[in-house]
Amino acid sequence: MQKKYLLVIIVLLSSLTGIRAQQVIPSSILTVQGRAFSEVPGFHRVDTIKYHNIPPAVKKLYAHAAGLFITFRTNSAKLSIDWETADAALGNNSTPIMSRGFDAYVKEPDGWRFAGVARPQLKKAESSYTIVENMEKTEKEFLLYFPLYKELRSFQLRIDEDASFSPTIQQFDKKIVIYGSSIVHGASASRPGLAYPAKISRSMHADVINMGVSGNARMELSVAQMINDIEGVDLIVMDCVPNCSPEQVTERTFAFVKELRKRHPNTPILMMESIIRQIGNYNLEWKKKRHKQNVNFRTEYERLLAAGYKNLFYLPADHLIGDDYEGTIDGTHPTDVGFERMVKIIQPKIEEILDLKSKM
Repeated sequence: MQKKYLLVIIVLLSSLTGIRAQQVIPSSILTVQGRAFSEVPGFHRVDTIKYHNIPPAVKKLYAHAAGLFITFRTNSAKLSIDWETADAALGNNSTPIMSRGFDAYVKEPDGWRFAGVARPQLKKAESSYTIVENMEKTEKEFLLYFPLYKELRSFQLRIDEDASFSPTIQQFDKKIVIYGSSIVHGASASRPGLAYPAKISRSMHADVINMGVSGNARMELSVAQMINDIEGVDLIVMDCVPNCSPEQVTERTFAFVKELRKRHPNTPILMMESIIRQIGNYNLEWKKKRHKQNVNFRTEYERLLAAGYKNLFYLPADHLIGDDYEGTIDGTHPTDVGFERMVKIIQPKIEEILDLKSKM
């Protein structure tokens, strides 16, 4: 009997030793990438104390980690993460992984390949998860996207005890700022890396700054003034029509572009219409509103051209999420299929604009 208990104790101790035999990599040694400004508190996208004139709802959303990521190299066979978000609440049209989880990719010769996700606890703000395990012990470069719809409070990585580890920083030759609604923010991708700004970033190897603010992209001048402080911008994308009333589109578009031109006088600006919301298939009021939003946006674009503004480009909503009525989760927010369809139209337009810019 004593031998049996001794064996149980040895097994338990071995198990505990196995758990402890890991390196803990603190977030402090990693460089947060994908945000507009280097001096930002925590894992926020914007220093909202500095930009105190931004509306309170917009400030709260810029505390979300949408579009932020880290990269690093390791030969660990296992990659785990411990993290805490501001709370455990979830939206009714989002997955827990997209909202509060992480999304990992490994760099291959032909680009970044999906490796695994970190699934959050559903009832607690603190979570721990093994993203991927049983890998070959060869050195790989990882890209890890942060949660899209939560303020990330803290995180640490865990790797094999004897594994190598080195932070990396991606070098991009172009910077694209995308300002917009919940669709830019990432609703309703299944995981962080499938939001359309992230997909374009990987595909084009571009520094794509996600400035989406769910439900609150209303072209306030204070937001344009903040965007004006972003340096080295090659293209600004305005995908903000969905959150503006038709009247706001008329009242604010011209002034917003005029404000941007104070600090970005020659930077190309791509003005995108609102996607055709499938919620308007039978809801006539939604259909009427969306149509009026885009009509007014086109009018303001033409008014800007007539006033002499240059390097303005326009992208109609036609076919952005497909024509089979199967591109959204709720009639408004794209599924992964919807986002893929958007990228197939938006990316060629971006490449065309940047190609023209390079020839100027």
